[in-house]
Amino acid sequence: MNIAIETAGAGAALARVGRALDAIAAGRPVIVVDDEHRENEGDLVFAAECATPELVAFTVQHTSGYVCVALPAAECDRLGLPPMHSTNRDRMGTAYRVTVDLATGVGTGISARDRARTVAALADRASDGSDFTRPGHVVPLLARAGGVLSRPGHTEAAVDLARLAGMRPAGALCEIVSRDLPGEMARGPELQRFATEHDLVLISIADLIAYRRRHEPQVARVAVTTLPTAHGGFRAIGYRGLVDGAEHIALLTGTVSEGEQLPVYVHAECLTGDVLGSLSCGCRRRLQNALSTIAAAGRGLVVYTRSVGRARGCGLFECRRGPTEQEPAEVAAQVLRDLGIRSVQLLDGAPRELAILHSYGYTPPNTRPHRESPPPEPFHSAMAQGAVRGGG
Repeated sequence: MNIAIETAGAGAALARVGRALDAIAAGRPVIVVDDEHRENEGDLVFAAECATPELVAFTVQHTSGYVCVALPAAECDRLGLPPMHSTNRDRMGTAYRVTVDLATGVGTGISARDRARTVAALADRASDGSDFTRPGHVVPLLARAGGVLSRPGHTEAAVDLARLAGMRPAGALCEIVSRDLPGEMARGPELQRFATEHDLVLISIADLIAYRRRHEPQVARVAVTTLPTAHGGFRAIGYRGLVDGAEHIALLTGTVSEGEQLPVYVHAECLTGDVLGSLSCGCRRRLQNALSTIAAAGRGLVVYTRSVGRARGCGLFECRRGPTEQEPAEVAAQVLRDLGIRSVQLLDGAPRELAILHSYGYTPPNTRPHRESPPPEPFHSAMAQGAVRGGG
């Protein structure tokens, strides 16, 4: 992996989101695409409070016309927007609410003018449930708490973009249709051409996830204690993920000095290696070597990251990271930020870890080995399949 390219890519993603937020704040739409393995579609998204007949007409002209407004749960409750059905069997888990029209000041409710008024009213803090009739021609959607960090969907992206742009947390959205393939949705290069033709910012949900992780705290310090180990005493600091609830541990020894690089080791939980001592991976040995190296140096930090709801262990459990799950180096960057650590010397860092820490501002995150090359590890049938550093 080319670290410079990886870091430049992260920087470009953050810049794209910054431009998108400027556009949203100015009342313009942006294009948001999701993962190619999900819906693989692009939606026009704009702040609901900025809805105008012209903007809705443009949206209807270039999309499916199924205009939706994404709202947080508190807003859906305040406006009396019940689920469309008691049992949601939507393939993507989209939380549709009963459709609405504005009760006064509209005609049939279907025109761009009428829908613009309804969309804007859904974002109005002065509105309440009595301001709408049901069913109607605008589709409210319930956005999951945590936004794209908990569900990488267009619904959550629309609310996140509106909120981050300083607007009411209500985003209008609709899927862009293909002109090249009538009857299909626009994808890939066609969305790029559409964005260029109409001077629209195009971002991915992955861009937005990266932006939020860089700009918002993702972990909170919840406990501090002293932990005696075979390598000496460490200060153990417990962290909990603010979105996923995952619990992580930072083991710190020595002082944190401004401008002086602190040895840091990032470790992903491996149940079979760390706890059970499996010979199918080197996770336990690497962790113990890191603790020994840091103890001998008299200062350093081990960040032990964990997953929520499942135990990681090489070959025994599925270890594929979900689209909203933080990488260990991202958790480590958040911990470093909380502890006020500015300069690090990464022990045994993989190129991707270096790139992630670099994108968080740890430049240059120098790396040095903390052990000699180990002897070949035994192969134990299926248990060794996919064994990787720290939780493979």
